[in-house]
Amino acid sequence: GLSNSYLLNGDIKKGLLKLALPLMFLSLVNSLYNIVDTFWIGKMGELQVGAVALIGPIMGCGSAFITGLSAAGISKISMSLGERNQEKANSYASHLFIISIIFGLLIGVACNVFAHPILQWLETPSDIYSDTYAYLFGISFDFIFLFILNIFQTIRQAGGDSKTAVIMNVIAAILNMILDPIVIFALDMGVLGAAIATVLSKVIVIPFVIYISFNDTNYVTCSFNNPLSFGIFKEIITIGIPASLAQFLSSFGFVLMNKSIVAYGSIAISAYGLGNKVTDLFYIPIYAFGGALAPFIGQNIGAKNTERAKQCYKEATLLTLITSILVMILGFMTSKYLVLFFVSNASQELMDMTIEYCFYVTMTIFFMGWFQNIHGVFSGSGKTKLI
Repeated sequence: GLSNSYLLNGDIKKGLLKLALPLMFLSLVNSLYNIVDTFWIGKMGELQVGAVALIGPIMGCGSAFITGLSAAGISKISMSLGERNQEKANSYASHLFIISIIFGLLIGVACNVFAHPILQWLETPSDIYSDTYAYLFGISFDFIFLFILNIFQTIRQAGGDSKTAVIMNVIAAILNMILDPIVIFALDMGVLGAAIATVLSKVIVIPFVIYISFNDTNYVTCSFNNPLSFGIFKEIITIGIPASLAQFLSSFGFVLMNKSIVAYGSIAISAYGLGNKVTDLFYIPIYAFGGALAPFIGQNIGAKNTERAKQCYKEATLLTLITSILVMILGFMTSKYLVLFFVSNASQELMDMTIEYCFYVTMTIFFMGWFQNIHGVFSGSGKTKLI
């Protein structure tokens, strides 16, 4: 239905799990792009893994704007649905769609134009420079499609449907799996091929995403029939900017960290990149509760039910704690095997550095989950300045 009743009534734990499990699956699918790319790039060699790892935080800085737009979208659409105002929710969705296209284009062009200055500023080692540039050039075309897919996910999630976006992302991830070995090895495009496969896999699903967004009237629907309002654009951007800024600064911190790690050589950058790939998998179940919490908070505040909103936060934190303990145990047991999965002939130096990195990340995992829950409360209530 238009405003899913489990967000406003009934068992909170069940409701959170109902929304969190598809989100976990979605995050896993989104990670699959990276996992599959790293797997095939790892077949080329240890240094190539470092080349792609160096670009990760730069992509993160560009994607930071999605975080802000999603936070604004979830809070505005879910509050409108909580107030039973379908038309208002549709209007926010339509405006979000346009903003995502504009931002995606601008960031993609910026990455393309400033690729060499960025890599020079990072002091990219000469032995990985050409591969790093090739990947950054290719992946800059991904931003516009990435933004559209993420905003589609936001619009559906705010209405309590996290399944449709999962299906679209699963199709794109499967296409990426099929295209990667073809473009990297069969067409002999190397690291650039990994970027091209990622872009192509999204290009194929985008027409379906646009069709559903504008035609599925059972949920929040986009349309360009109504006049666009400068006020709504301003509102979305005003709520979105603080959350984007927080995410941008966090990603930029990792860019600076990469700049420091580069000084230790290409193997260190590869170890850090691999460590991130492994620990990103551990974060998936932890982060999902924060994502599920946002529409609960938004709709309950919209429906003037603050007590239930508070209870939702407590339940989400308890679920995060239990999950963190399980993930820590699993993390300590599997880190080594995951590293070997990505780079089967990893040198001892690469292995030691990566395992040490994984250990410290896994130890602090609950605090990341708790932080995500607080993030969920603030983005659901539209208080993004606090993020």
